[in-house]
Amino acid sequence: MFTPEEQEERRKCIGASEAAGVLGLSRWQTPLSIWASKTGKVKPPTEEQFCQWYGTEVEEVVAKRFTLETGKKVHKVNEPFVHKKHKFLRCNIDRKVEGENAILQCKTVTPYKSKEWTDSEVPDEYVIQELHELACSGYDRAYIAVAIGNLEFKIKIVDRDDKLIQDIVDKEVAFWNTFVVPDVMPIAIKADDKDTLYSLYPQEVTGDEVELDDEANKKVESLQAMKQDRKVIESNIAREENELKAMLKDKEAGKSDLWTVSWKAQVAQRIDSDRLKNELPALYKKYCKESKSRVLRIKANKEKK
Repeated sequence: MFTPEEQEERRKCIGASEAAGVLGLSRWQTPLSIWASKTGKVKPPTEEQFCQWYGTEVEEVVAKRFTLETGKKVHKVNEPFVHKKHKFLRCNIDRKVEGENAILQCKTVTPYKSKEWTDSEVPDEYVIQELHELACSGYDRAYIAVAIGNLEFKIKIVDRDDKLIQDIVDKEVAFWNTFVVPDVMPIAIKADDKDTLYSLYPQEVTGDEVELDDEANKKVESLQAMKQDRKVIESNIAREENELKAMLKDKEAGKSDLWTVSWKAQVAQRIDSDRLKNELPALYKKYCKESKSRVLRIKANKEKK
């Protein structure tokens, strides 16, 4: 885990692992979450996740396997690389490939993500990450060595593409100068921004209201329409499921030339929280975990302007 000093330094720059998030092309970060972090409005986690710890620990093993399979020697580079023109674009590389103008990135992923690495495929997040590193380091090639669980080991290559690199850098610079420097919230809000928005605004100001414009009206109408569509879809799903159950009757399963459908009994055990609260209130209070949130509710006004 990074020290407070290292976290502060990271706050002052865009790193390679954040590049895809800045571009809105990451599954793990969004422009809003990165902006909130860079402006200090949301603090980074203080505890290291197991996957982060594991990735760091296994990095040396992945690097050794890369050398074993390719014969290419690698070594660590401790100092960060800084873009020649834009000093807030930086990166730390896992290894430098000796005798080549190239770097090595060591990755570990779970087996269920193996399809993302078939043939010549490389997930977009990692392509953008490597192009960011090539932009900052000036190197021409990035090798990606990936351990897929303990089942597979693959090596991918991302070569320097100056046109793509310039496009990425331009977007990063625009993000930094448009949102981070003037402290202006990004206008692109993603589906994954729920937690970031709650971290930014965990408590409402009681009795305070904001005047919403016609854009908000359009969003509410669109949202209400989608919710109605969802009800219809959920109803249709339930009907189709029930029709299949009616076909199975008391049989465990049924087979067609394309599908196997089963309908089996299962037992789930849950705590009876109401009974526990009434009969053992002290124990209930001891193990009751408080959860805070802000609930978005929409209602039609009686008088429309």
